[in-house]
Amino acid sequence: MKKNSRQKLLVAVRVIVSTALLAYLLSTVQLDELVAVWSDIVLPFVLLAIGLQLVGVVISALKWWLLLRASGHRVPYRWAVRAYFIGQFFNNFLPTMIGGDAIRVYQLRQRITLTSVAIASVFVERLTGFVALSLIASVGLGVSAEVFADAPELFWVALWCILVAYGGLVLALFAAPIARLFTRLHLPNLLNWQEKLSSIAHSLAGYYSYRGTLALALLISFAYQLVWIGSNYAVALALGLLDVPFSFMALMVPISDIIGLVPIFLNNLGAREGTFVFLLEQLGVLRAEALALAFMIFIVRMVVSLVGGGLYLLGGFAGAQGAVAVEDLSGISSVNKG
Repeated sequence: MKKNSRQKLLVAVRVIVSTALLAYLLSTVQLDELVAVWSDIVLPFVLLAIGLQLVGVVISALKWWLLLRASGHRVPYRWAVRAYFIGQFFNNFLPTMIGGDAIRVYQLRQRITLTSVAIASVFVERLTGFVALSLIASVGLGVSAEVFADAPELFWVALWCILVAYGGLVLALFAAPIARLFTRLHLPNLLNWQEKLSSIAHSLAGYYSYRGTLALALLISFAYQLVWIGSNYAVALALGLLDVPFSFMALMVPISDIIGLVPIFLNNLGAREGTFVFLLEQLGVLRAEALALAFMIFIVRMVVSLVGGGLYLLGGFAGAQGAVAVEDLSGISSVNKG
């Protein structure tokens, strides 16, 4: 199967899975119930959620910028923020397998001409975020364990999600030696993949040696995750869901993000809504209210992503040399879409 055909098939699978799950969830509520929840929305809290998400992008760009500086690539911080916003726009609005991380890799590659360094910087930036995400989910599960007294199966589902996340972290932390191992296998060296993989492994190993910067990046990741959870919490307050404690939100949001990483969902659609419904029901939250919350968070995220669209329209890809076709990006894999 050709590469383009395979990518189209994967996109189709994502669309079908997300659409089917959303259709099922919507079939369990009445439309007027959703409208009723949204009708009493408190706009200042929605604006707060949008503001927090904007701050979150700025924080994430700072972490990426610091990692690049540690590796000797001093790109302007303003450029990093712009590139991050544009990547987020393409991540949420581009109907292909090209994610925001691939867009950032492309923009950085145009600026520093080193693909391996670009891929490694985005990978490590995402990795530190995933560490913080998993740790916060663990704390949230411990604090909220008593909520699952009547539904222990959901507790075990949440626990297994966290354990799988930790398993993924272990593999990611050993990405450099694993990549080196693959380069030593006697396999056909098509398109010089062994040299490219070896270069990426070398760049990753370099990042792992910057312990001070990695520690700072991890602290920034905790700040970002708390801001992201705070944005979700602000939306809950906007909808009048006052019985949802912040500690429970600190469990629910990471779990939905972890499940959304499974490459069968389109932009986390279905994963977020399903997770919110099944977990919030343990607090006595109505299904219509849980779905209204998940949909409003999605809308807020789309609104923030439009900032990147505006920046792209004003100047194209940051640092790019002239116009670029979307097809030129197909050779760059997304490190972690999301």
